[in-house]
Amino acid sequence: MKIGFRLTSKNKYSISRLYPLIGGKLFKNFEEIINNIKNNNLDVLIYSFTTLSKNKIAKEIKEINKLKKLIKSNKPILIAGGAHPTGAPKDTIKMGFDYVVVGEGEITLPKTINKLKELDENKDDKDDKNDRKELNEKIIIGEQVINLDEFEKIEPLTPVEITRGCPYKCRFCQTPQIFGNNVRHRSIESILKLTNPNTDTRVISPNAFCYGSKTGTLGKNSSSFCKSANPSDSLRKPNIEKLEKLLKKLSEGKGKLFFGTFPSEVRPEFIQKDTIELVVKYCDNKFLHFGAQSGSDGMLRYIRRGHTVDDVLNAVDLCRDYDLIPKVDFIFGFPNENEFHRKDSMELLKYIIKKNGKVHAHYFMPLPGTYFENQKPTVLDRKTLRALGQLSQKGLVSGSWNYIPNI
Repeated sequence: MKIGFRLTSKNKYSISRLYPLIGGKLFKNFEEIINNIKNNNLDVLIYSFTTLSKNKIAKEIKEINKLKKLIKSNKPILIAGGAHPTGAPKDTIKMGFDYVVVGEGEITLPKTINKLKELDENKDDKDDKNDRKELNEKIIIGEQVINLDEFEKIEPLTPVEITRGCPYKCRFCQTPQIFGNNVRHRSIESILKLTNPNTDTRVISPNAFCYGSKTGTLGKNSSSFCKSANPSDSLRKPNIEKLEKLLKKLSEGKGKLFFGTFPSEVRPEFIQKDTIELVVKYCDNKFLHFGAQSGSDGMLRYIRRGHTVDDVLNAVDLCRDYDLIPKVDFIFGFPNENEFHRKDSMELLKYIIKKNGKVHAHYFMPLPGTYFENQKPTVLDRKTLRALGQLSQKGLVSGSWNYIPNI
């Protein structure tokens, strides 16, 4: 069976985990896909994409299906996975896909491909009725990977995923919808197998400083912590021993080590004296990247962010104490956001700039599968837009925060 993956700069992290399990062709150019279909040289085509890429992907799928109809072929079979298909599987089917894998794909996608192969090889065999029945459902729930060490190939080469899953239930975020709340860590031995000690090393994690933590939070009970977000819990300590063991091993190579910066941002409450000292001791990054999202404690509670404004302030101050540059994310236009919430955010934003930090701001987008998926962004007032624009012109704030109608 001839299999292909649509590879873009936006989906290479997810494709690199799946491609080694199945093989086939990697298509960077859409015209190459069209030529392979015309030459009857493609049986299955796999896409992984986010909501931001939805419109572009929809155009490609429409053109593929139009061509299939023109040449009177049911090939290639179109399979989708990733953030948008997981959050909006029915919408993805309507786009023209034949199957959608919801959630994680390492176990489920190869099983689906094998079933399709069996059907293709036995398409005239009456005994394949049970196999056909198993693939009657267009939406397939992905089986969760419990042990990341079982998947130790990455192609094309991308940063190593050291942690999967997020225990926090931020109302705007898709990560828990895709990977669940159960935090799983790749072992240090497995991480070392997947990194080249002679090149620079970066890792993938929803919160790099939670590596080694059983719950992925700073409290014993992750669910109660997420609800209360009480920063005074004396038990709130990352697994410093495991973190240091990982960073020490990774730092022994000839290349540079980047940790706590894209694509392994951290949460502000995890930025503590112990964690930041590990970065200074073993890593080469000058930035520490984390999300504040809002400067209002009321809004942070509403979006179930799980940290406070004080956590952000403490993180910024610690960064500056250790000569690291805080790079902080903000979201404007949350549902039910008002001018007082935005005023608090602007004050926090300006404090970060005063401390020589960097700010990245963007406009809220309701993502499918999240609590806010059916909510509309709040239109920003002129004062906030003007202030952000002025700071942007000075190079102090980056991002995009203009209102997008009919989002």
